[in-house]
Amino acid sequence: MNSTDGHLETATTTGSEIVIRAAALICCLGTNRGMVWEAVKAGRCGVTPLTEIESALAPGADGGQAAPLPTSEAGDSCREVRYLRHVITEVLQDSGLRPEGATGQFKLPYPNHRCAIVLGTTLHGMRQGGAFLRTGDAHHLRHFLATSVLRAASRGLGLEGPVLTTCSACSSSLSAIALGVTLLESGQADLVVAGGYDPISEYAYAGFNSLRLIAKSALRPFARDRGGMKVGEGYGVVLLERANDAQRRGGVVLARVLGYGESADSHHLTQPHPQGAGASRAMAEAMQIAGLKPSDISLVAAHATGTPDNDAAEYAALANVFGEDLSRVPVVAFKSHLSHTLGAAGAAELILSAMAMQDQIVPPCVNVGASDTEFAGLNLAVGSARPASLTATMNLSLGFGGANTCMILGPAGAPRRDAPVAGQREVLITGVGVLTPGAIGNEAFLSRLKDKQSPRVTSDAAVVDEEGIGQILSARRVRRMSGYVKLSLAGAMLALRDAGVAELSAFCESCSALLGTAHGAAQYCADYYTGIIRDGINAANPILFAEGVPNAAAAHLSLATGMKGSCQTIIGSRTSGLDALGLAAARIASGRWERAVVAAADEYSPMVNSGYAHCGLYAPQNPSEPFSSDGTFVAGWGAAAVILESRQSLENRGGGRILGSVAGYAAGAAEPHQQIAVADRILAQLSDPPAIMSSANGTWLDRVEDGALRLSAARSGHRAAVSSLCGHLAECFSAGPLAAVAAVLLGGSLPTSYGSYTLAACDGPVESFAALASDYSGLVAGVKIKCENK
Repeated sequence: MNSTDGHLETATTTGSEIVIRAAALICCLGTNRGMVWEAVKAGRCGVTPLTEIESALAPGADGGQAAPLPTSEAGDSCREVRYLRHVITEVLQDSGLRPEGATGQFKLPYPNHRCAIVLGTTLHGMRQGGAFLRTGDAHHLRHFLATSVLRAASRGLGLEGPVLTTCSACSSSLSAIALGVTLLESGQADLVVAGGYDPISEYAYAGFNSLRLIAKSALRPFARDRGGMKVGEGYGVVLLERANDAQRRGGVVLARVLGYGESADSHHLTQPHPQGAGASRAMAEAMQIAGLKPSDISLVAAHATGTPDNDAAEYAALANVFGEDLSRVPVVAFKSHLSHTLGAAGAAELILSAMAMQDQIVPPCVNVGASDTEFAGLNLAVGSARPASLTATMNLSLGFGGANTCMILGPAGAPRRDAPVAGQREVLITGVGVLTPGAIGNEAFLSRLKDKQSPRVTSDAAVVDEEGIGQILSARRVRRMSGYVKLSLAGAMLALRDAGVAELSAFCESCSALLGTAHGAAQYCADYYTGIIRDGINAANPILFAEGVPNAAAAHLSLATGMKGSCQTIIGSRTSGLDALGLAAARIASGRWERAVVAAADEYSPMVNSGYAHCGLYAPQNPSEPFSSDGTFVAGWGAAAVILESRQSLENRGGGRILGSVAGYAAGAAEPHQQIAVADRILAQLSDPPAIMSSANGTWLDRVEDGALRLSAARSGHRAAVSSLCGHLAECFSAGPLAAVAAVLLGGSLPTSYGSYTLAACDGPVESFAALASDYSGLVAGVKIKCENK
């Protein structure tokens, strides 16, 4: 996506559908989707003792632990990396691709940088966090962050396009598949591996146990005496392509993605809306996009956790949407077989729905009979598998914080339905909000940047300005929130005010949120986990568990504003804020969304710092200047947010100020020694902008951006003006690149850079610029902004 006129271009001129070309699945019932599907058809339940969990459990405790991998894949990588690599490799092979030579890299049907990977997770590499807390060995943290897990699992396979991890709690993987669809529709990718995972862990088991959601007996979905869920483990991915492309290269297609819908309950952090209002909206949106009515749906795969409140709320949503058709459509509950695979649940269950449609079979639920069902008119599939005519399946995933995702599939062999052609709408930036140490709010931030006498930041900025944040947020509302959540909310609220949003609830009723963070609520997670290690599973703190989920800030933003659109979070990288900005812009450009809040925040965390110190990147004092050496950074906290709107959205609310527009987004990944080439390609995709805000922070990452900037200058024949916020701010990870966007939009020009590095003069107003961000895992992202300057 790039443009020179302020419009975000999309590549879906053919209106091609998105298809699932292949799928791979590991869970408690087997190590491939064929094994799992046969077990489900046979009515097997995979619950066993949790022998791979890190802590001792009470006698009789069980769940859905993944089946063992072949001994040839034992290796020394952490559990989640080994299992993920297995399914990613398998899905590529299932699509007809084969590795070449000794390296094992796949010969992909498209350029490697056009092949992306998007996975959803709830707790990413949390098992490695526990190993660190037990041993103090920071080496364990190398696979703690979500991006590090994903990069390790996909290393050398050839997937060098956007690499993204999203979190919307237990709806994460279905949301990840929807984001994969966005990448294809927007022209960012030609092939996407999408899905999700979560390993079995003491962290998750203790948290759900502390909330009293784990059943002492079998998981019995929708039964009168249902007693709760079973914690499971899963790794599920699909390979997505545009239908036209898949047809050209031949081969088998598993299913077609007819539509998806997303919503937020805006009700409670851990409890569903009792009438299922949010889930109803997600289902209605998915059917609208698919062009279907409730009578067209032939199978529903319910979220069906077996907990009293969740199943009741989900039934209310189904009854509301389907009405009289509810007694006709069979409802399956795959968690009765698999347990709750958390971040993998949506992908795993979508794969099983595709298998059901391929075989034209309705599989049974287990542990429950027809007479056990509490809810009148619910056609729960029980007994034995039976043949049926399945023409459209609906999957529903519901997560903590009221994050709801619904996806509808159609059979592979049906006549191709032309998808709506995506638009090329302007994506306007109508508000920004920034808070950093010593600069709460846009005026203070801009004043800091313009102050020629302001000294360079040379030590950690650890103390959060609670009083300043308290003037933005309700002190009563935020007293239990993590620092990360407070920062995210404060940044979003500042941006909404800056956008001149007068009627907050009316604006947010049709607004979505896509947030970014590298580390999330790191300190809450550390405190929660330390308690488990010290005092045992039963000592888990339910508040810290719920508040520590990476999507907690998006959930709280929904609660605070009444936001009803999609609310999720891109996690695990310095690039997360720019990735969130680019993806949200793509959805507005296509007409999928009308408005969105994009925010990025990271808190100060001694535990996080220790990991970077172990790698020689962090020191609490005397950081290096930008582009000056392979040195260290000092750490701080920060948040930045932008409001994105279509022109129609702006007109509907009576107009407002336009700061600029999003004119392009590009992202990719490679090994660190190849990162310069990735950054150079991204600048080329963004048309080699004349002004660039770098994410330079005085470490070896600066060599990546410096190399790309010089290649860009040689290719384009012009020397870009370059600046960074390094020295103005301590390293605040995902928040820094988004704050750089805000800095130029607020000031109208590039801020003065500390240090002597520049490729051209930085003074004067800029008409357009790019923000560039690189990450230690090999990721690079860039966003091009056209300034309004009025």
